Amino acid sequence: MSSAASTPLDAAEQVIRAMDAAFVRNANASNATALTEEFYAEDARLLPPNSPLVRGREAIRSFWERFLAAGCSDLKLETGEIGASGDLAYGVGNYEYTQAGTRHAGKYVVVYRRQPDGGFRAVADSFSSND
Repeated sequence: MSSAASTPLDAAEQVIRAMDAAFVRNANASNATALTEEFYAEDARLLPPNSPLVRGREAIRSFWERFLAAGCSDLKLETGEIGASGDLAYGVGNYEYTQAGTRHAGKYVVVYRRQPDGGFRAVADSFSSND
């Protein structure tokens, strides 16, 4: 039996792919404020490589302001795996960006939680370089 209605995974996948697109658009525009407001929950955690844990949307915004101001450009995200169960979802993928004329590549995992408005926001974001 088939249904025209979306499954919870289909709905989460659509939302996460749209959030990825907004993240890329905002990062490539060096707009750390829009990036954090549209992507992260207020109580989110960012786990960047070789750095302490960054706690809360304001601190995450400051992290991305510094990162983007260092000349990050041409960011690409490719989320290859998305899963969802109840109010949680996750995405696992690869990233690339250019900084100071050097192309960087790595991988990430993001955990999302459904928000009161029914959308998702990232609550845990961890990434690391392939170098």
